[in-house]
Amino acid sequence: MSINRWLGNNRGRCQMILTEYKFDPETKKSRSVYFVRHNSSVSGTVLEQFLTVEQDSFGRFKPAIALDNFPEQLSNRESMLKLADWLHRLGVAIEDSWSTN
Repeated sequence: MSINRWLGNNRGRCQMILTEYKFDPETKKSRSVYFVRHNSSVSGTVLEQFLTVEQDSFGRFKPAIALDNFPEQLSNRESMLKLADWLHRLGVAIEDSWSTN
C-alpha cells in the first residue's frame, strides 16, 4: 500500500510528507518513508531529505536518514558542522510536524 499525505502544517518553513507505507500482516513488520523539508530564511537554503522508519515484528522502531547531496571537499571540521546543521534542521522539521498533530 502506498499513501501520499501531508503531516503537520504546510506553512512553508517545515514540511513532512508520508510518501510510502508498507505493512506485512504475516510478519507484523512495517516501513514508513517520509520526505522532510526545511527552509532556512537565515541561510536562504532548503534542506530536503528522506527519513525511513522500520518497525520489526517485536514493535521496535529503527529510523534512518538518507543524507543525499552532502557537500564534498569540506574539511573534517566543516563536515561535522554541516552535519550538525542538517541534523538540527531535520529535527526542527520533525518536531514541527509531529508536535502539531
